[in-house]
Amino acid sequence: MADLPILYSPQPNGQITNQISAQSPLSDQEIAKAKEFETLFLSQFVDEMLKTVDLDAATGGRDMHMWRSFMSQAMAESLVEQGGLGLSASVEQMMSAYKTAGSGGKV
Repeated sequence: MADLPILYSPQPNGQITNQISAQSPLSDQEIAKAKEFETLFLSQFVDEMLKTVDLDAATGGRDMHMWRSFMSQAMAESLVEQGGLGLSASVEQMMSAYKTAGSGGKV
């Protein structure tokens, strides 16, 4: 694992760029799956955080608990669109490494 290059570079605006995309042997569908994985992770993470918030007081009703999962999903999608945590870039890097290793080093 020490052979894998670091593929993140912080940008002045605070976003992390994914440099693997330019030379990646991954298809657009595989890249989308990596982002979908990050969205799912963040959705569960945000949902757990929202469980600690008294939504009754904030929204005026106990029915808000029914909608918490939808709100968590929307917040996660928004976070990923804004750059996320960089988890999808790590997943893409590992998928690319496995794909390259599986092809005998040929991309």
